[in-house]
Amino acid sequence: MLLNEEQRLLQQTIKEFLDDNSPVENIRTLRDNPLPKGYDEQLWQQMVELGVSGLGCSEVYGGFGFGAIGLGAIMEEMGKHLTASPLFSTVVMASNIFECCGSDAQKEQWLSAIASGSETFAVAIEEDNHFAPLNTELTLHNGRLTGKKVFVMEASGAQHFLVLIRLAGLSGESEGLAWALLDRDCDGLIIKRHHMMDGRDMCSLSFDNVAVSSKQLLNDGKSSWQDIALALDKSTIMLAAEMLGGSRELLNRTVGYLCEREQFDVKIGTFQALQHRCAQMLCQLELAQSALQKALSMMDHGAKDLTTLASQVKYMANDCYKHISNEAVQMHGGMGITDELEIGLFLKRARVCIQMLGDSSYHSDRFATAHGF
Repeated sequence: MLLNEEQRLLQQTIKEFLDDNSPVENIRTLRDNPLPKGYDEQLWQQMVELGVSGLGCSEVYGGFGFGAIGLGAIMEEMGKHLTASPLFSTVVMASNIFECCGSDAQKEQWLSAIASGSETFAVAIEEDNHFAPLNTELTLHNGRLTGKKVFVMEASGAQHFLVLIRLAGLSGESEGLAWALLDRDCDGLIIKRHHMMDGRDMCSLSFDNVAVSSKQLLNDGKSSWQDIALALDKSTIMLAAEMLGGSRELLNRTVGYLCEREQFDVKIGTFQALQHRCAQMLCQLELAQSALQKALSMMDHGAKDLTTLASQVKYMANDCYKHISNEAVQMHGGMGITDELEIGLFLKRARVCIQMLGDSSYHSDRFATAHGF
């Protein structure tokens, strides 16, 4: 990541804060002793005081305007520490959705609230086992919603939900999709909490004749599929940044272990076969990092179509995190998968992140379709 001086100072500040307040072992504690909101609320408030909630927002809305590259650097640090917080669902996803799909009044109200850290959001998209926003079937009939959403990230403590719904058309069609903004306590909304293998929560939402007025639709429901896709693509790129942060931490820990572990009175890091495997991991990580850097730069330059870049970056991040987490476990021997070491925590987070916002099959197909195949 080519960061300017302000961005480097920001990244270093967040790194030091997370080193002191959110070590990787905290995710094990959260897994064994789940908190009501799915994250440490005091930790989140400290992050808000540091200004993390305003990093992605424009100064017009009370943010700091650090841009996509600055926020991407923070997402990498979050990935290195496996920190659970509303950062991704609120500061990344919700901000992108309001920015790309909201009216001027909605941007003013909600982006300002996000920047101040006073509101948290969860984004509900999926209705089946796989990410496929075009297959949305949850339809608004006579101002009412009945149906379900699954795999909703960071929803246990969210105050509001941005729900992808269909105003017209059929499943698979790009026309007629819109975002509905619902409060957590609205009548007919049932939230069921699920504990995932990475120690975090996902929720399923059931809508039982939930009332939705036109004022609750972003931009009166007039956002195009291109607007919706752009918001999701920006969020996908940020998720890839977190994944590559986790991948880099795994590689660093593995190399450190190889330089310490002895077998037959020899450091196993001197074995050429293991050196080759580490070199392969580093090459894969650097290639993915280059793709991420390009995507973040394009976001900062106001790109209106990130389809191929987002799919390329997520595909590479998926394969990179999977490969490096597998290799890290193997190179740590049988101990790598045990709960005593933290390597397995990264592997489990990798498996969840790979499914979030599209797995490799989804993005390879999307990339090929965008190129006419």
